Amino acid sequence: MQAQAQPRKASEESRISDAIYSRHREIERSSKSYMRSLVPQDRPLTVLDVGCGTGLNAEIIRGKGHTVVGVDVSPVAIAQFVANGFEGHVCDVTDGLPFPDGRFDLVYASEVIEHVNDTAAFLGELARVIKPGGRLLLSTPNSAFWVFRLAGLLGWTLSEVQHSGHVRFFSKRSLVKAIGNAGFVDVQAGARHIYMALPDSIGRLLAPLLTRIGAEREYRLKTDTYVWHFNRFARRASPLWADTFIVTAGRP
Repeated sequence: MQAQAQPRKASEESRISDAIYSRHREIERSSKSYMRSLVPQDRPLTVLDVGCGTGLNAEIIRGKGHTVVGVDVSPVAIAQFVANGFEGHVCDVTDGLPFPDGRFDLVYASEVIEHVNDTAAFLGELARVIKPGGRLLLSTPNSAFWVFRLAGLLGWTLSEVQHSGHVRFFSKRSLVKAIGNAGFVDVQAGARHIYMALPDSIGRLLAPLLTRIGAEREYRLKTDTYVWHFNRFARRASPLWADTFIVTAGRP
């Protein structure tokens, strides 16, 4: 397996990522599980995992019989990714991916686009490395989610309530438009919907009941706390209820 050399000057995003991956691996979430369930299983694919981290998603996708290659801005993450038996490269997508045109059947980009300043360049480079007829599978937070709307009413900005590395904020409309403008077709926006959320201080008191009725306890990196919520996957994202968009699109 191979890893590309670290860029000379680390970006702010890579410093944030290095700090996170030095402490722990990626955090599993139902939104990630929903997204992975959309990876085709009818034949072996060559998959590019963009923002691969240490390989949480890649390991499960590989287990379905696919070949996975990863890229990430974090040298710390890529070192662990390669140690897990993958080909990995340290790079910023907008600076250019180290692959020829049309190498991959599927590009898998889980919650990366919101960390990128140049959305058009990012999507254009993903399109370049996908084979004609291949697919893009991409997720990102919904900045019009009802929880963020309530936070706005209380005086909080999106940059204050989302991950500190987020530099772009998407609604369903703006995300679908950006992907279509990059030349993708058949853009379908699904989502993880969340209908109720409780802080851990309340959730723990009601834990037996909440667990029995299907609530999920999930860690939130931004606040270093847990949140209890009810969620489900929806193939058609609601601009209000979606907390994470999960988009599929084709490369003509």
